[in-house]
Amino acid sequence: MASDVSICNRALALLGAKTIVSLSADQTEAEVMNAIYHDARDSILREARPACATFRTTLAKMSEAPAFGYANQFQLPTSPYCLSVLEVNEDADYLVEDRRILTDSSTCSIVYVGRITDAGVFDAATAFAIAARCAAEASYALAQNGSLTDRMWALSEKAIMDAQNADAVERGTDAIEVDQFKYARQ
Repeated sequence: MASDVSICNRALALLGAKTIVSLSADQTEAEVMNAIYHDARDSILREARPACATFRTTLAKMSEAPAFGYANQFQLPTSPYCLSVLEVNEDADYLVEDRRILTDSSTCSIVYVGRITDAGVFDAATAFAIAARCAAEASYALAQNGSLTDRMWALSEKAIMDAQNADAVERGTDAIEVDQFKYARQ
């Protein structure tokens, strides 16, 4: 089971750096990892959109309507903290603005990516993608090697794609809708 420290140690191993016992340890590697880990984790969750960080909820309508443009507004969830909105009312017209969803719909059900603070929830591909991002972000600070930094960023991008592909296998398939374009070439 992954932990914040084990993910950071995997990143440090990719860099050939010393491992740490905690993010608050008094050593350069821990200070660098402590500075980047949480933002790197959130960034990967936003980009990879793994099932382990995907949630569904119905939001309560706010009493005050938006100043213009939409009839209603709904506050984004804070537990878990919403990192990215994936779907609103099965593709209703909406806008995310100032941590609120603006829409003409009178109800608001969303699918979203939430912040996960328990690293034990991450699947192996997501944990590795976070480690690779941490390695990329920490590489120059710890190794002062531009070539290594480039390789770590390439690894990070590949790890995100691998995590998305692994996750896609477990997600159901969307129904394909037939429309008028199906018959356009006949």
